[in-house]
Amino acid sequence: MRTSRSLAFALVAIAIGCHDAGTAPQSTTTSFDARHALARIDPIAAVIDQPIIASFEAALSFYESFFRSGGATAVSLAPQRGAFDLRLTRSLAGVARITAMHNPDAGKGKTFVYDLSAGSYVVDATATGAPATGVRFVLYIWDGPNGRPALPLTRLGYVDIAPVEATIGSTELVIIRDSPFLPIADFVVAHAAANGVSTFGIQGSATDGFTEDMINLDGFESGGIGLHHLVYNTTLASSPPNTSAYEQLTYDEATASQTGKLELSYEGHTFTDESAGAGTEIKFDGGLYARVLFPRTIDDATQYLKPDGTPLSQQEVADLNALLDRVVVADFFWISLAWP
Repeated sequence: MRTSRSLAFALVAIAIGCHDAGTAPQSTTTSFDARHALARIDPIAAVIDQPIIASFEAALSFYESFFRSGGATAVSLAPQRGAFDLRLTRSLAGVARITAMHNPDAGKGKTFVYDLSAGSYVVDATATGAPATGVRFVLYIWDGPNGRPALPLTRLGYVDIAPVEATIGSTELVIIRDSPFLPIADFVVAHAAANGVSTFGIQGSATDGFTEDMINLDGFESGGIGLHHLVYNTTLASSPPNTSAYEQLTYDEATASQTGKLELSYEGHTFTDESAGAGTEIKFDGGLYARVLFPRTIDDATQYLKPDGTPLSQQEVADLNALLDRVVVADFFWISLAWP
């Protein structure tokens, strides 16, 4: 859904960790219940599971030109599995863009509906209610394999997109579900570029009617071809703020290095998964829970090690990755929207 670019690289997940070969194992064992942590964090991630959010994301290529800055070369962001068992990687890779049929200026004040014969969105001259300075796109149940709304067309709601008054580079998106009626999301995407540095971010909220997520994301990209430097800081927190997920990602193309940190807070506990040396260390309330040794070759197996050097059980590994996968997918939904 984005413009092709020469840069294609992977951000190694902070979902699992590794220790330096020269570091002696620690004998202290830290107890951590990944299933319980997932149960506490899952409501935050579940907000993006809604059908209307899936349709919003699937149809994004038709209306993203109304809120993307165009100031930086765009790229697709999506979490996906890497070459190693249970190792999560995040890839940034260029793919083909599908543009909307109308440019932003021509669409002001208009509502767009999907036209089966055109295979795209077109203006509905009879519709009212779109923001005067922006546009409205009707959202439908989506047929993923065919890249279009499912047949027969079934409306779920709409997204209003309009510039924030007197704020250059900021656009507000409001997603409304028709039935039962609910404002699903209201957030501002902001972009700016100066002196070769592109900055971007999102602030706002989203809900499924049970949990409200407060979204706060900022990041920047700098450097030319072969020298890209990319930083993201993402926080998803429930309201009232008793559970949160914070993630930081940094990638430097010149040194082919990446670092990151994931921090989950719930019930007074803190879980962290942070880059350390060649990999990451997983801690719970400050105590080391596990290190994961990445394979040196594709023939090696990933090793999930307790502080004393003994391996985690298969069930512990599965539970840990289920937790981390859930958080990463939720974070990357918002990261993708923030990208210029």
